[in-house]
Amino acid sequence: MNGERSGKNNASSSVSLERAGSHSEEIVRLINDWTPEIIQFTGELIATPSETPTGDERKITQLLAEKLDKLGLRGAWITSDVPEHPNLLYRLSGKGGGPTLLYVAHTDTKPVGDAALQWATDPFRATIRDGKMYGLGAADMKAAVAAFVYATAALKRLEPLAGDLLLALVSNEEGGSKYGAHYLCSKYGLKADMAVIGEPPGVTKEWENIQLGCRGVCCFTIKVYGTQIHSSISDRFGSTNASVKLAELLTRMRRELKFHFAPHPLCPNGVTVNLGVFIKGGVFFGVNPGYAEFGTDIRTVPGMCKADVARDLESFLDACRRDDPSLQVKLEFAPPPLDWIAPTEVPADLPIAEALAKASQQVLGFRPPFGIYPAGTDSPHFQNTAGIPTVPAFGAGMISVCHGANEWVGVESIVQACKIYALAAYDVLRGDERR
Repeated sequence: MNGERSGKNNASSSVSLERAGSHSEEIVRLINDWTPEIIQFTGELIATPSETPTGDERKITQLLAEKLDKLGLRGAWITSDVPEHPNLLYRLSGKGGGPTLLYVAHTDTKPVGDAALQWATDPFRATIRDGKMYGLGAADMKAAVAAFVYATAALKRLEPLAGDLLLALVSNEEGGSKYGAHYLCSKYGLKADMAVIGEPPGVTKEWENIQLGCRGVCCFTIKVYGTQIHSSISDRFGSTNASVKLAELLTRMRRELKFHFAPHPLCPNGVTVNLGVFIKGGVFFGVNPGYAEFGTDIRTVPGMCKADVARDLESFLDACRRDDPSLQVKLEFAPPPLDWIAPTEVPADLPIAEALAKASQQVLGFRPPFGIYPAGTDSPHFQNTAGIPTVPAFGAGMISVCHGANEWVGVESIVQACKIYALAAYDVLRGDERR
């Protein structure tokens, strides 16, 4: 009896593996056939302005809704807190008994800046040169939007899986996510078992890492007080020049400020401190500066908390006050959420993380190493607010070409991303066939 039972299980397992193999091949074949469409659609997204600010994603959301409908992905819906920032959701429902996987991409971009002076191509017209597609939002992240849409369409062509794939094309990420991820995770109540955000993960090359976490953001202002007095007599009354004190303090921070944290094996660069991201001070000629301030943002590693950062800052400022009794300085954290956006991290054995690695091996020929994203993404909203374990960045492109002129993404990488997303989702959502 045991032998018979074992034989049946082996036969069932063999059939499941064969079925999984044939479905994987079908996914790749479909996406290969759609390659010209995927590239063209990425170009259409680039040609549809969605800059933040000013911030209005209605046109690009309409384009996406029409594309979903043409691909047979009917039943998508829009939810928003304000009309200018719609969020487009689509659920590819499974048979039941499997998890819900959330795929996320934002539809807005940073402003183009002075296109005539800085861009070598038209930022609102996709231009392909030497295997690269240039255009505003090419990497951040309209390539991922197109890849997610066509990956979902490929899965739609198969028999229903056990789990659900939930596609969220969200607004306002570049504006702070108030009307996008924050709204979806707080007011709307979005739910899923795990998520992937298609942000470009590379720094020096495409497909550099599968980012299991992202660094957090902490922003604060250092306020320095002096003596506002007529400048003609500033040397006669022992007045304090707030701008000079600011300069001295800023240079000392550059030399001596240290943050204490446990080193993270996937984040060798540790904390990044950006001093003086803005500086203000004084009134005008003829007035000794009585007040000056500078802003700083730091990028924190997983494991750090706001209280630790505040302790290190106050300890540093106390030492400065002891060395210079005339120094009047105050630390003030930025208003929420910029005061503290926590870093995030998921374990390497999260099913979607392993599925992305496996699919990458199949598509790219290698498994990108796990890492921690140097920037922030929408993952704190999904992971910390909604409780959805989230891979914060994995997709086509490099962050190092984003938020500036001549942004580009590898043309082949767009199609590779589509295949990886479809294969990884299939692996996670096919339920009992995986065993």
